[in-house]
Amino acid sequence: MSNFPASRFTSLSSWVSALKRAVDGKGVDAEALMGQAGLDVTLLADPLARYPSRQVIEFWKLALQATGDPLLGVSVARQIAVSTFHALGFALLASSDLASMFERMTRYFRLVTNAGEIQFVQEDGVGRLTIKVDADLLTPDDAEVVWCALDALVLVIVHACYMLDGPDFKPLELRLQRPRPAQNEALEKAFRLVPIYACADNALLIDEATLGRRLMHANAELVRVNEEAAGRYLSHMGEQDGPSQLLVRLKRLLQERLPAGDPPQAEVAEALGLNPRTLQRKLADAGTTYRDLINDTRHALALEYLDRTAYSVSEIAYLLGFAEVSGFTRAFRRWTGTSPSAWRLAG
Repeated sequence: MSNFPASRFTSLSSWVSALKRAVDGKGVDAEALMGQAGLDVTLLADPLARYPSRQVIEFWKLALQATGDPLLGVSVARQIAVSTFHALGFALLASSDLASMFERMTRYFRLVTNAGEIQFVQEDGVGRLTIKVDADLLTPDDAEVVWCALDALVLVIVHACYMLDGPDFKPLELRLQRPRPAQNEALEKAFRLVPIYACADNALLIDEATLGRRLMHANAELVRVNEEAAGRYLSHMGEQDGPSQLLVRLKRLLQERLPAGDPPQAEVAEALGLNPRTLQRKLADAGTTYRDLINDTRHALALEYLDRTAYSVSEIAYLLGFAEVSGFTRAFRRWTGTSPSAWRLAG
């Protein structure tokens, strides 16, 4: 639609494809609606193509009007598969635990869309995954569309937790900004829980023990290969200086330098072509700090190395920059509640 201004916000075509399939499944001509929204249907043939997010919102709006289904997001979520998110989907599937999966979502979510962001923090034994939509993209009459799109995204995340952690997965809370819908029982059946409606944010809260539980499809090599592919895709998007890509580059740099101990922040900033203050600001924009990033990187690498039987526990302690195995063991217990040896045996 030519009356929409150019925007920096874009969404992955495979996400739009899921919406099209859901609309088609309700007997509505989704191609016609895409044309009205100004979306080129032929781009769906390229799973790595991207659509302007403003037009995607218009497609959602037209789809809601045509289907008369205020819970259209539930139907869209049913159309989502691991391959919908390409390399990111497979990296998430192979994560060692829910905490690392959520950290990975945070780093690479812009691959799916840069019209919002996911943040993950752990404090006082609770992990909080928060989903936000960029307010610059929205107009006053977009609320219902946003609720439906968020229903789909949050459902995908919750169902991934059930799939990977098992049927006993139970979050502490699910908070939604949307008001309680008239068909709340259908939405709650889809979530398998009763959310808290009309909240200030959209957030999934999970206890530390659940976050650290080993997942059934953990595969460090699969994670590595697909994270590299996701990083390349973000680079092609022109995201080299964005927070997601910066964290990817930092992780690689830290992995190289951790055996010698904690690399000074100024040294790492120089290696990235930044001054220390700029690096500190960029990390703050990404919702983290240099110290937290070192800790998170050590945690992720510890799980990855333990999956590789070629490394002994003492060798892993060295690779992570610990002076003694006992220091590594204490840190690992803090991260997971168990010892490195016990974790490896459980795998």
